[in-house]
Amino acid sequence: MKFAKSYIVLMLLGLFSLTSCEDYFGDINQDPDNPLEVTPGALLPQIQVRLAYTLGGDASRYTGIYTQHIDGVTRQFTVYQNYGLQPTDVGNLWSNLYTGIMADNRQLLRLAEDGGFNDYIGVSKAIEAYTMLLTTDLWGDVPYSQAFQGTETLQPTFDAQQEVYNSIFALINEARAAFDADSGPLVPGGDDLFFGGNMEQWQKFISLLEARAYLHLGAVDDANYGAALNAVQKAGMTGRADDARVKFGSPATENAPWFQYIDQRDDIEVGSNYVAMFDPLDPRLDVFGAPLDLPHPYFAADQDFPVLTYTEAKFIEAETEFRVNGAAAAHQAYLDGIRSSIGDAGIADEAAINAYLAVADPGEGNLTLEQILTQKYLSLFADPEVYNDWRRTGIPSLTPNTGTQIPLRLPYPQSEIDSNDNTPSPGTVTQFTAVWWDK
Repeated sequence: MKFAKSYIVLMLLGLFSLTSCEDYFGDINQDPDNPLEVTPGALLPQIQVRLAYTLGGDASRYTGIYTQHIDGVTRQFTVYQNYGLQPTDVGNLWSNLYTGIMADNRQLLRLAEDGGFNDYIGVSKAIEAYTMLLTTDLWGDVPYSQAFQGTETLQPTFDAQQEVYNSIFALINEARAAFDADSGPLVPGGDDLFFGGNMEQWQKFISLLEARAYLHLGAVDDANYGAALNAVQKAGMTGRADDARVKFGSPATENAPWFQYIDQRDDIEVGSNYVAMFDPLDPRLDVFGAPLDLPHPYFAADQDFPVLTYTEAKFIEAETEFRVNGAAAAHQAYLDGIRSSIGDAGIADEAAINAYLAVADPGEGNLTLEQILTQKYLSLFADPEVYNDWRRTGIPSLTPNTGTQIPLRLPYPQSEIDSNDNTPSPGTVTQFTAVWWDK
């Protein structure tokens, strides 16, 4: 399976020339009304690779500044460090999500529906749900119901975030139904870089994604914590082998996104406040807290890129168990999350692991929500999900780099402001305006 994944990624990245600022691939869906003749097997790996690069690009760097996982040290990142991100800075990220990943994914869905390829339908719905969740969490109200309609709707409305979430839950249910149906005459295999066509793994993926989404809505309604707990239990992930990851390679045209950025740029560094939160006995300190130089102990050229992981699942389980059933119920998931994160860092020294767990374990009845979320914060370096956690809980407590407030969303891109009259006015919605679920 790993060989198949690696081969597909190497093939793709050999075909597509990567450039800076995330504008990596030309759109193969130039005209949504007249798509090129392509197959699901050609589209799916391109979508998955682009998703990994988008997550590992501006999405992680911008939110990483806000969560203090990253410090901006030169050029424009010194501006971002002081919360000077502008509408002109986020256009590539918006474009990669909408005219890249999701437009191509809609083409995949059309092909799958036309052919009756139910497994591909489920995969496409799952990817759309994941990508829309990322998009709405970054910006709040975003185009969805009128998006992806080609020349029919050049200025789509911005759906309220609550409605976008409703659509995401609907997509997850539709994906689940597609996976439960007969697979059809064509099924994913080596072209599926996440799971090699294993639909049981995709079922786990959508249930964990559902848990993530419900967790975001906990402040809207406490019942959503119970829904998140049910979903993460339904996912039934048993270890890091259940992770959704994209495999990259050592040659320059095949490098993982973080390695490529560190190799080409020197404008960010691992956050000093982030490093200071690690206990000296924490074996992850020398990996996640290492300076962003090459060679790096974590960001290798061929590093697998995490999209959705067992580590996150255990911390979702720990938090929701804590909120629903109390500290004792959350204790084992909390420890499992830490141990899994240490595994993510490539550490297998059991003596070092056990020495740290002895420090990090407060005891079954003494576990706090702050401890759970702080460990999740340490575990998911530069993951946009950490930004969501911080906004909805305020954990860990962060002092703004400048001024009195850390931004609560990204600004809408200038390209959208200029071309779509429905874009919320920058004078009305600023980077300090909370998104709907951030109560």
